[in-house]
Amino acid sequence: MGCTCAEDDERRKMKHITKEISEERIIIEDIKDLEKNLIEKENSEIRQVKTSEEKIENENNSDTRQTQEITQKKSIIQNDKEENENENGKEIIESNNDIIVDKQEEKNEPKINIEVKEEIKTEEEDEGNELISDASKWREYLRDDNNFSQEIPFDFKTILYKLKKAARSPESLNPFYTISAMFDFTKFFKKISSALSMGFSDIVEKCGIMRTIFAENPDTESIQELLNKELKLDIHKLNGDNNKKLGHKKDQYSKYISACRTFLRLLWFLEYLTDAFEQILQDDGTGEMKKILGNSYYKVLAPHHGFFVKKAVGMALSLSSMGSVSHVIEISLGHKKYNEETRKEIKDAYDSMKIIWKGGYEFYKANSLLDLE
Repeated sequence: MGCTCAEDDERRKMKHITKEISEERIIIEDIKDLEKNLIEKENSEIRQVKTSEEKIENENNSDTRQTQEITQKKSIIQNDKEENENENGKEIIESNNDIIVDKQEEKNEPKINIEVKEEIKTEEEDEGNELISDASKWREYLRDDNNFSQEIPFDFKTILYKLKKAARSPESLNPFYTISAMFDFTKFFKKISSALSMGFSDIVEKCGIMRTIFAENPDTESIQELLNKELKLDIHKLNGDNNKKLGHKKDQYSKYISACRTFLRLLWFLEYLTDAFEQILQDDGTGEMKKILGNSYYKVLAPHHGFFVKKAVGMALSLSSMGSVSHVIEISLGHKKYNEETRKEIKDAYDSMKIIWKGGYEFYKANSLLDLE
């Protein structure tokens, strides 16, 4: 006699359970390897931080010596002026003062490492006016791999600029400024903790998925427009694993991962960042940064993650030794102290992130997409 349907079901269940056990064993081995790698990387990071602190101290000592030399020179020039009040003496003093001003301006000038440097300059010169000069350039920026390279150093001024640009139209989010800002934050985590950055490597992947989909939809002008297009095509639920089940076996969407699903996860990441920045603004600079990041993770992201992902992130947080809020700001934002200037920049970024997140969240809520798997 042939096998009954019940026996077939039991076999499928046993096969599924065996597969899950095998996958769990692989994940456990991966976690052990991750723990070993994290410990090694964290030790390396500690050595780098110490080296950086020594370098900063040496630079400060050098600045002190230069200041003393300049003071001495000014004193000599001033004495010469008193002894011989002539036109040549005046020119020397003016020249010396110009050198001092030039040195200060050169020291304070920010370093921008991406193509939007000229746009930032334009906005500073014409602050408050709506810029339209880059309207036709965002696709070019989005396609350029250099704007999505981990090799380009993290720069907070650049990321703040992108957030402000994206926040100008929350109901019609600009793809480049929105996606690249989230990508740049992964470089922030890489800068403060190599262990923690591994926990957000999937954000880099999701930014890549969004770039690919926009490249395949050259007539789409905003993120919401792309999401609406997927809704009309009924491909918004595709996640790469359920495509065959949803009727896409051998067509162009057989391996498609939807922008709706992908951008929802980027919104989770943005909500996490917003929550962390809110805590930073409430801190006096002495709090532990990893505690703030941990609080935000378990509040915002952990509910969306499975057991093993949460365990891996928790391990990364426990092994991180990033230090206080003020220390992280010093090494990542380029400020020596947690002061009013720093707080203003963080507040500006926080305000922009809230606007962007709300613009995306309202779309998902209105279309009942908040539970996309």
